[in-house]
Amino acid sequence: MAWRTGRLGFLIGVGFIVAVAAILQLSSALPAWASSINTALRERRGQEVYNANCVSCHGGPSGGRIDDYPPPHNANGHSWHHPDCALVRVTREGSSGSPEYAPPGAITMQGFKDKLSPADIEAVIAFIKTMWTPAQRQAQASFTKEMCFE
Repeated sequence: MAWRTGRLGFLIGVGFIVAVAAILQLSSALPAWASSINTALRERRGQEVYNANCVSCHGGPSGGRIDDYPPPHNANGHSWHHPDCALVRVTREGSSGSPEYAPPGAITMQGFKDKLSPADIEAVIAFIKTMWTPAQRQAQASFTKEMCFE
């Protein structure tokens, strides 16, 4: 009888340890999972806003060359050469105040500060990044870290 009681206590103890370990593992995975869902939703919203406001000039995921103007935002373009703060500024304010973004005599991009919310602009940039290669995303993240101090 004592042997059974000891065995039952041991099994309950092991079960408790397994349950605690599972809860700890699950709780550490939830923030990453929630972040992934949030990123996917932001990118999807960005695609909707991009298609409604940007695709007619900048094109979509394929086509274009790095020297085209207006520049494509996909992997063939050069948007990934600019940090997030510059992409936000040009989207919000337009390119008229940034001559380095357009060749001489080119039509300037209108600003979208009165049309798009800051969240929509951030979502568009998140979507644009989905059109880049992993190496381009990594390089652009480095530029952003070095150049954006906001």
